[in-house]
Amino acid sequence: MFEVKIATAPCSWGVWYADGTPSGTPWELFLDQAAEAGYQALELGPDGYLPTEESRLLEELGKRNLSVCAGTACYAFDQGADFAAFRPRTEALCRRLTALGAKYLVTMDESDVGARSEKKKALTPREWDCFFRKVRDMGEFTKREFGIDVVYHPHIKTMVEYEEEIVRLLDATGLDLCFDTGHHAYANGNGQPEEPSAPAFLRRFAKRIAYLHFKQMDGAVFARVQRENLTSDEAFDIDVMCDLPDGVISFQEIRRVLEEIEFHGIGIVESDMPRATNAQAFASAKRNLTYLREVGIIA
Repeated sequence: MFEVKIATAPCSWGVWYADGTPSGTPWELFLDQAAEAGYQALELGPDGYLPTEESRLLEELGKRNLSVCAGTACYAFDQGADFAAFRPRTEALCRRLTALGAKYLVTMDESDVGARSEKKKALTPREWDCFFRKVRDMGEFTKREFGIDVVYHPHIKTMVEYEEEIVRLLDATGLDLCFDTGHHAYANGNGQPEEPSAPAFLRRFAKRIAYLHFKQMDGAVFARVQRENLTSDEAFDIDVMCDLPDGVISFQEIRRVLEEIEFHGIGIVESDMPRATNAQAFASAKRNLTYLREVGIIA
C-alpha cells in the first residue's frame, strides 16, 4: 500500500518569484483557485509571495480550508563562505512554517552555473565540498532548531541536476530528496514515450526520496530544444513542461513504483506555466488532479 498527500504550489500558476512574476497572479487568486480546484494543501512557493505575517496567512488559509505542507527556500549556494550567509532567511522561514504546522522545507539552488550549466566544469573539489557543506549545515540547523526536514530539490540549470550530482549530494549531505519527475526527465532522460529515467531513479533511491513533485515533460518540445540547441530558459518559455496526461513520463509506471516502494508522503502537482493565463492555470490544476485520480495515485 502507498499513500500520497496531494498538494499544489504557486509555480503552477506561473509564479516563480516573490513579486508574482512571470504570470503576475495575485496571491489571493492563487489561494482561491487552488481551493476551488480541489486541493487542500500547498507549498508556500517563493518566500514573500504569500503573506509572511503568520496570523494573517493562517486566517487566509482557514477561509479556504487550506493547509501548508512545506516552505520553499531558493538560495545561491555558491555565494557566502558558509551557511551563516543564509541562516537569517532560513530561520525566519522556519519560524513561519512552525506556526503553520509544516514539517518540510524544500530547498533549491540558484547559483550562477551559466546558461547551459557550463560553469560547473571549472569548479574545484574544494568548491564542491563547500557547496555541499552549506546544504548539509542548513539541514542540520532546521532539524535541530525547528524539527523541520530539509528536502533537496535537484533542478535544471543548477548545481545539482544530473544523476551523478544527485548521488554526490546524497552522500555528502545525508539529506533526503524532493524528487521532481519533470526536471529529472529533462536533465537525465531521452525524451521518448514511456521515458524511464524518473521511475527508475525513484525505484533506485526510494529510501532517500521523502517528497515528490509531479511534473510532466512534452516530448515534442524537448525534441525541438535538442534540435535547435535551445537553453533551458528558452525551453520553459515554449512550455517544455506540460499537463500530466500529455507528456513522456508514464504516471501509470510512477504509480506502480509508488506501490512497490510503499511510498507514504507528499506529492506536489506542478505545471511550470510561465505564460499561462489564470484561467489556463486553473483548468490545468483541475485536469491534473483528475488525472492522478484516474491513474490511481490518489483516491
